Amino acid sequence: MNTKNFWFLMTLGVYQVSSSPISFCPDNSDVCFQWAVPEAGNENIYFQIDAPTSYQWIGLGIGKQMAGAAMFLVYEDGQGNVTVSNRNGKGHSMPLFGDQDSISLLDGSGVKDGRMVANVLYKNSGKLDLSGSSDWIMAKKQGASLASVDPDESITVHDSHSAFSINLAQASVALDSNPFSENNNNENGVSGGDATGVTEANSNPNNNLILAHGVILTVVFVAVYPLGSLLMPWLGKWYIHAAWQMVGFLAMWAGFGIGYVVSSDLDIFFDQTHTRLGVVVVALLGMQPILGLLHHMQYRRQGRRGAFGHVHIWYGRALIIMGMVNGGLGLQLTGASDVYIIVYSVVAGVSALLYAGYSTFKAIKTEKKK
Repeated sequence: MNTKNFWFLMTLGVYQVSSSPISFCPDNSDVCFQWAVPEAGNENIYFQIDAPTSYQWIGLGIGKQMAGAAMFLVYEDGQGNVTVSNRNGKGHSMPLFGDQDSISLLDGSGVKDGRMVANVLYKNSGKLDLSGSSDWIMAKKQGASLASVDPDESITVHDSHSAFSINLAQASVALDSNPFSENNNNENGVSGGDATGVTEANSNPNNNLILAHGVILTVVFVAVYPLGSLLMPWLGKWYIHAAWQMVGFLAMWAGFGIGYVVSSDLDIFFDQTHTRLGVVVVALLGMQPILGLLHHMQYRRQGRRGAFGHVHIWYGRALIIMGMVNGGLGLQLTGASDVYIIVYSVVAGVSALLYAGYSTFKAIKTEKKK
């Protein structure tokens, strides 16, 4: 082989290696993605979503987290093809319907051999840096087919999600056309892609913290505070009531601290109804120990309940109910299923009714004694 031919083949080999999509299956699962960026530099991005039909929907998103992410959802259309939907991520709630003109479903998409495949062209329009690493997320939900052609179809919360970075500079292909079609595979030097250029992040860094936040504050507002408020009329021992409520008070601040860490990490602190109301309720409850102390001091001087006592009691009751309501808003924010929301609503509702009923009964009984 002469020198000229040798260098020609070497150059061709390098070109073909570099001209290949990036392929990645997060968490080594059966859900896989590919990315390809044309060398022409016109901001187009091609990507493929490939998953078993046992999944109800698959989501691929641009961003570090759901809030603010550009999400691309794929699900079966019930006619042997798939529906692709561009949506705007809104934290831990269902992504909202977005601009569908920026995406196109390409040839080779469909349902075959138990898998749904979506080959997608995304018109980037300069929103994403194609010359370096960018943050992506993935979410998936198993279940029965949605069988819908509606790009605004409602979806339920995902089963799991992952986060990773993709170096799109390493996803270069020669032609600005569907790199996943059989006709273009050879011309683009595509042979299935590889995982070079992928950095996988911790898949679920906040899930345990979200669970801890929810469990702690549910116990505090649905059980500890209501029961503690009834200990005084039941037992007549102010120090038992105070000690019990102080345990709940400290637990509340621990739960709030966890919530602050998570919401700050997700960039939704004081940006959602749940986080706003949570801050207000916890801040107002910060006054309760002081009001309780003033009530106790006034009672010892006067021998009866005074203004501070009435404020302490009704102020606390109102905030407990607000806390219960906010728990339901928190479940909605996480995208919890209707079953969990209904169960929480029933338990919180029963607790609130028992609490209100007994409080009313005691108030009427006290008035009759007078």
